[in-house]
Amino acid sequence: MALVQTFLTGLQMFSDLGIFPSIVHSKRGEDPAFLNTAWTLQVIRGIVLWVGTCIIAAPIARFYDEPMLMQLLPVAGLSALIDGTASTKLATANRQLALKQLTTLEISIYAISLSVMIVGAWLYRSVWVLLLGGLIGSLLKSIASHVLLKGERNSFCWDKEAFHELQQFGQWIFLSTIIAFFALQGDRLALGWLLDVRFLGIYTVALGLSSAVESIVTQMNSKVLFPSYAELIRERPAALYRVLRKARLILIALSSSFAIFLVLFGKPLIDLLYDERYLEAGWILRVLAIGFLGRVLSVTYEDILLAKGQTFKTMLLTSIGALFQLNSMLLGYSLAGPQGVIIGIAATEWLTYIAYALYFNRLSLWQPELDFPVVALAGCLTLIVYYT
Repeated sequence: MALVQTFLTGLQMFSDLGIFPSIVHSKRGEDPAFLNTAWTLQVIRGIVLWVGTCIIAAPIARFYDEPMLMQLLPVAGLSALIDGTASTKLATANRQLALKQLTTLEISIYAISLSVMIVGAWLYRSVWVLLLGGLIGSLLKSIASHVLLKGERNSFCWDKEAFHELQQFGQWIFLSTIIAFFALQGDRLALGWLLDVRFLGIYTVALGLSSAVESIVTQMNSKVLFPSYAELIRERPAALYRVLRKARLILIALSSSFAIFLVLFGKPLIDLLYDERYLEAGWILRVLAIGFLGRVLSVTYEDILLAKGQTFKTMLLTSIGALFQLNSMLLGYSLAGPQGVIIGIAATEWLTYIAYALYFNRLSLWQPELDFPVVALAGCLTLIVYYT
């Protein structure tokens, strides 16, 4: 099932057209012709993704010597087909910051889907139950988006101007998500290549714990801050710096507290939760926590670029981060083996932050009054890790 999910995620990221952020960002984000053209593209994308999973099913099953994948992948790919039929009301609700309605909808659907998986797994103990739960969740979300949310009812439409705008906005998002996929998976791919599966497993444990708060920050950015920034840029651009500063202050404070906790208590936490095979995850977790701080500084800036429609710059900064990651890991490995690789991964986040700081300084949006204390904190935490 993990392999199935990995390939589906890859296909989705490799075909991201940026439709959702386009609707949130565009001045035509509530125009029926624009919305229906976006929905038409979304449906086409869903069909292409499902056909893609059907095409790759047999070769992947042979490559991994898992005949079951030939059946699982096409069925799992139906979720992409169903997701493609979801109403653009989801995007317009996010654009209008109807967060209570969206949150209630998502939690309800997740609860139903999870219940199906748990009960089904208990009764049948089959991987097909997990697929069924996911498909039911996708189907319920699509139906609910059309029936329960207010807004324009979708129908097939092709508006050339709308398509051109969607294409202009989405083309760099398409490239950016491909690069992001390799960047997100690059550490694990490189560790599996440079070292061994045992160390990769240890690293994955540490990464899972260090990423807990980052996922919250990312969700806050995409679901709340991005539509807020887009609205500010359309209506009150002069207020952008102040609102950005307030939002970043909250997220940085939360992330800094988490990083301090991981550095001080990461090793005993690993000792408590895992057996002796994973003891090395303790020091890895502490190092990743320092890199996490640099990541948060960058992440809390990046949605401004989408809100401004600067998708090319998003792609460029993502590419720079991916290049830093590859070179830092290789250099770290050549200098210090496994420890050097982990330090290289953490250093990547700070090198990438420098690129963000330089560019956002040109936009007059860099906020050193918030960032420099985090840099100082990272320095102190580095000393603690080194000497303890």
